Amino acid sequence: MRRLKPRHIQTRLTLWLLASVLVLVALFWLVTARAPVVLTENYVVDRLAHDAEVLILGVDPTTDSPRLDPAYANPIYERPYSGHYYQIDVGGTALRSRSLWDFDFQPAQLESFPGTYHATGPAEQPLLVYADRIQKEDTWIEVHVAEDLSALGERIDTFRWRFAIVTLILLGIMLVAQRLIVRASLRPLDRVRRDCRRLEAGEIERLDEYVPPELQPMVEEINHLQDAMQRRLSRSRKALGNLAHALKTPITLIDQVLQQSRDELPTEAAERLAEGVSRMRRITDRELRHARMAGEARGGQRFEVERELPRLLGMFRHLHPEKTFTHRVDCPAGAFLRADREDMYELFGNLLDNAAKWAESRIHVEIIRAEDGWRIDVSDDGPGVPTDSLQELSRRGTRLDESRDGHGLGLAIVREIVELYRGSLSFSRSPDLGGLGVEVWLP
Repeated sequence: MRRLKPRHIQTRLTLWLLASVLVLVALFWLVTARAPVVLTENYVVDRLAHDAEVLILGVDPTTDSPRLDPAYANPIYERPYSGHYYQIDVGGTALRSRSLWDFDFQPAQLESFPGTYHATGPAEQPLLVYADRIQKEDTWIEVHVAEDLSALGERIDTFRWRFAIVTLILLGIMLVAQRLIVRASLRPLDRVRRDCRRLEAGEIERLDEYVPPELQPMVEEINHLQDAMQRRLSRSRKALGNLAHALKTPITLIDQVLQQSRDELPTEAAERLAEGVSRMRRITDRELRHARMAGEARGGQRFEVERELPRLLGMFRHLHPEKTFTHRVDCPAGAFLRADREDMYELFGNLLDNAAKWAESRIHVEIIRAEDGWRIDVSDDGPGVPTDSLQELSRRGTRLDESRDGHGLGLAIVREIVELYRGSLSFSRSPDLGGLGVEVWLP
């Protein structure tokens, strides 16, 4: 089953914070949108309750035809369709405000008093009605006082629209601020990521441990692994140099014994022994040179092509003094390979050693920067290799021509290094020089 690519931490934080902010804003909007309605209706109900008490005081239930003293009614109840209305039920007799005019107001039947309810007024406007029931002079008086909420609703709607605009502006500011805060909070991660790339490129030797406590264990572990890898690499190189140096004395001793006993041995056996001793001496000398070249270089150091290749070519001129050849190096200015410096020494050293060994007079090195990596072409003007034998070149110990010195390990080592960096290696006949062409691609 194919696993989905995980999201960036910054994206996940942004999405979760955005969701939480939207939920909070939605809840805040609901509360704030409802609050003005509740507050204003409570204020209106308090005022209607006061008017209801005054109206009940003005009712005289003792007469045959109950009436309301006009002095107890606010003048606004006398103006038709004023938006303020009342209806009083006194022993089955209904006393209605003049503001209702000819509108038949039907009060709601409440289960308990006092209470409030909403109704529709004479002009289809929304009314808030306060109802109460009080016993006066042994007579139950039920009063319903109403007020038009149209103007109040318009003001509340205006407030909601303005509040919505302000909320959206604040939401935008919060989202921008949230994005900036997330970026600022994750900036140490970006710095660690840049340091990792610089470490890979060989620009630094360790990660900076001045990081937040959450990142401290990871950075310390990376530095610990880097130090351990470097120690092992350094020990391996020193051990190889020490081994080569330790073998020089036994090889010299064997050579001396061989020279002293040369007359006692068959001619063919003596020549074979001398050839073997000579090969062993060349191998130890080569490894000692590599150890001296490596020095104290760090394993993560990058390989600067323009500076390192001339040194290698000069070294092979001394290794093959019997030949006079010219070389041409084509590479971008300031090119460097993000790989272990000594690995690249091994790779280029074996490629150039093989080219110098077989070249007649010319060696061509071309390094091309591609979109997905580096292409390295090394070719010579030697005899080349038959097409059907090209694939055998990189096998360890394979030698297609026994007339030249070597152990058949150089191109096999090149293949191992290329595979270590997940690259590719191919052989062909050089179209320009006619000899062997080796193409290496490194991502």
